[in-house]
Formats: sequence, C-alpha cells, structure tokens
Amino acid sequence: MAGLSLVLILAGCTHDSLSVQNEESIQYVELPTAHIAYKTLGKGEPLLLCTGFSATMEIWATPMIERLQEQYQLILFDYRGMGYSTNSDTAFSIQTLAEDVFALCEHLDIKKADILGWSMGGYVAQMFALKHPELVSRLILYASDGGDTIVIDPDQRILDMLADTTSGPQGLFGTLFTPRWLETHPDPWQYFPKPQNGFDSETIMLQNKAITKWMESGGGSVGRLHELKMETFIITGDDDAVTPYQNSELLADSIQNSTLIKINNGGHGVMYQFPDLVADYILAFLNHRQE
Repeated sequence: MAGLSLVLILAGCTHDSLSVQNEESIQYVELPTAHIAYKTLGKGEPLLLCTGFSATMEIWATPMIERLQEQYQLILFDYRGMGYSTNSDTAFSIQTLAEDVFALCEHLDIKKADILGWSMGGYVAQMFALKHPELVSRLILYASDGGDTIVIDPDQRILDMLADTTSGPQGLFGTLFTPRWLETHPDPWQYFPKPQNGFDSETIMLQNKAITKWMESGGGSVGRLHELKMETFIITGDDDAVTPYQNSELLADSIQNSTLIKINNGGHGVMYQFPDLVADYILAFLNHRQE
C-alpha cells in the first residue's frame, strides 16, 4: 500500500518533474496484452529502474535521477496498466511484470544491464534476475524484501495509516519519512516530482493481488535467493516504517555476493530525503566494476 500513499501525496504536490519527462519522450513496447511505456535518459551503460507499487516512472527523485543519468543510460518505464502503459489482462503476477522487463530488454537489444528496484520494484528486479541472470550485470535492491511469510511487516499503526485514504497527505507522509526528518522538514511535498499522468485503480488492485501472492507461504524469492550470483547492492533506511530494514538484512544474509547499506534517519522515501547520498552510494557500487 505504500505506493498508493505515494500517489495520493503526489497528487497535491507542486514541485515540477524533470523537464525531460514529457509525453513526447515516451516510447512503447507492444505486447499481446499490454503496451509498455518507457523512456531513456542520459548515456552510457544501461541501468533499468523498476519503481514501486502503484507508482509511475515519473515519481523517481529528480536530483537522484539527474545524478545517475550523468554516467548511465537510465531506462524508466511504467508497469502494465499504470501511467502511460496499457493492460488488457485480468490478472498478472510479479513474474508477469518481470517478463515485461525482459520484453523491454529485447526491444532495446540490451545484452546486459544493471537493474535497480524500489520496494515492489525490488520484487520485479529479483524475479527478472532469477529468470534471466545472463542479462543482469549488477542488482540493486532498495527498500525491498524476499517475500514469503518470513517478511517482517510494518507495525499496525503504519498499516492503518496506509489503509486510511482519508488521512490526507500530512498523515501519509509519516509512512515515507521518519519523524526526526519531518521535524526539520515541515514542507516534505517540495521534495517530490509532480507526475503528469494519473494512476489506474483497477491496475493497483491487480498489483495488490500480485503482492499478496508474493507474501504467501512459498511465494516470493526467498527459496531461490542463493541462485543470485551477480553482485548485489542492498540499500535501506534504518527507520523505514513500510519495509522495515530487517527485511534488507534477510536479503543480504541470503544473497552471497551482496553489500548492505543502512542510511541513518532514512525512511521508505529515503531517495527523496537524501537523493545525493543515495546517488553517491549507487554510483560507487556501479563504478567499482570498472576499476
């Protein structure tokens, strides 16, 4: 539900998106049951970005994106049925979304790429890496988990806040940011881009069902994380109320070739709180392979 909270918050934001994020720059991959909208920013080796639940490609933290595109070709996309993408399926899974990423790679003739997944996007990135490891150079998992019943859930207060769509932006900010950060940042909406396209409530319900399956016994990637051999960078806020940092520790314990970073005073929206710091960590990890 974190993504729904984010969408509701963004609906009232005033901060402009990246100027390059406009409809004219959007291209499409045509699939039998969906058209997947995407755009590319920057130049260099490809870095695929999988966004979170109910979010679109326009909500990535603008300062972070600007930093990353200086050194990499970023490939941003909308999941089927979200943003500028379409969908005619009546149900889909995390695996379906991962196969959409594969179709995007085929369309762009990508032989190998780095992939970054935020929250639910981390599920998509994990499944893509498990099914198509030959295409993944390095894996970055931000505020994510491995599913199944071992997932550590938010406390009940956060679950209630996420479920209460009448609480308004001020209440929902508490799901993305830490109380300490909000004390010194009374205008948190200024740190968000403003999406130009809306969200689809029916698709959000389909995503929610896919996430529910991910969380069921035998679901998720937990039983297969040992298969991930590529270098993996796991980043989380140490006070993430939506996906508690212990989930990232479980990922790090299960993925042999992994590095874990916990950002002090970071919440689920740590890329909005500290975009330069997050970009610094990501670039340090990605550029290390060139040494």
